[in-house]
Amino acid sequence: MGYIRGFIHGAAVGTVVGLCVAPQTGDRTRAQLQQAAQGIREAVDVISRAVSQVAPVASSAVQAVERVRHRGDQHDINGSTVRVNTELRT
Repeated sequence: MGYIRGFIHGAAVGTVVGLCVAPQTGDRTRAQLQQAAQGIREAVDVISRAVSQVAPVASSAVQAVERVRHRGDQHDINGSTVRVNTELRT
């Protein structure tokens, strides 16, 4: 029971101290939070648009790498066959 009482007293004292030393009014703080949230929403929109444009290109690149990797043999400039190491190292 002592822990709960201490927790409640600590929360009450913390709230009072926080209200006394707050650097600005609640209205101003809420306005700043709304502006920050709007900035975050805009950043998410920009990132979403970028991902939607980059995703097809990345997919094509992955497919091209997979085709080369599974081919196994390639020809160099002179037409001779060159063996390609298809193992991926991690």
